[in-house]
Amino acid sequence: MNKNKNKNKIKNNFFKPSEQKSLSFDVYNDREFADSYSNKAEYNSHNALYERPAMLSMLNDIKGKKVLDAGCGPGLHSSVLIDRGADVTAVDYSGEMVRHTLEATEGKARVLQTDLNLPLDMFEDEEFDVVFSSLTVHYVNDWIKLFSEFNRILKQNGYIVFSTHHPFMDFSFHSDGNYFETELLTDDWPSYNVKMKFYRRSLGEIFWILKNTGFELVELSEPRPVKECGEKFPDAYNTLTRKPWFIIFKIKKSDK
Repeated sequence: MNKNKNKNKIKNNFFKPSEQKSLSFDVYNDREFADSYSNKAEYNSHNALYERPAMLSMLNDIKGKKVLDAGCGPGLHSSVLIDRGADVTAVDYSGEMVRHTLEATEGKARVLQTDLNLPLDMFEDEEFDVVFSSLTVHYVNDWIKLFSEFNRILKQNGYIVFSTHHPFMDFSFHSDGNYFETELLTDDWPSYNVKMKFYRRSLGEIFWILKNTGFELVELSEPRPVKECGEKFPDAYNTLTRKPWFIIFKIKKSDK
């Protein structure tokens, strides 16, 4: 009974395809923004010294494994995955981010322009050992479709490591909404002079979706910044050690 109620709630929260497809695409596909983001994300507080090390620490040995970097951005993670010996396929909906990833990986990865709102028909069933997705899924509304596709392309013992906005953080900045509903939000990114649209969903809804698309939780991380962040970005370090900005999930295909 509870499952049906939740299922109906999620379905009713879906936006029309025209509204959900390619959310924030115009921003990420702008060359000036892509160049600036690529440069800043390589060395900044929130990506380089907070989210990225936490994400990478949750991977098993990936040498020789087939890894999908889903929402690869400028290819910073893909480069590390390659250095760790993975056979990397990187996808992003932005042609500009694909350009950066091609440069960053120097021909050592298969790089495709792909919208995660759409079926991943270019990939075979059980093609990948790992799906790695950094700060991407909050731009996708239909998580049932997305994680069902991830389940399909993962091998039976495969797993996913993905990060997203922490619901606590999103709601603290947008407390006029309803925490229990999936809501379309807009944030100002003053350092880039852009407005970014994304979706907020509750922790309860996230766990329900993961369970009902065939996954089990392995590990959950509310990361802390590394020490270097405090030395280079003391203000950001003070914030990130007191408030959860991102949340990271490690999930595996259910044996059931």
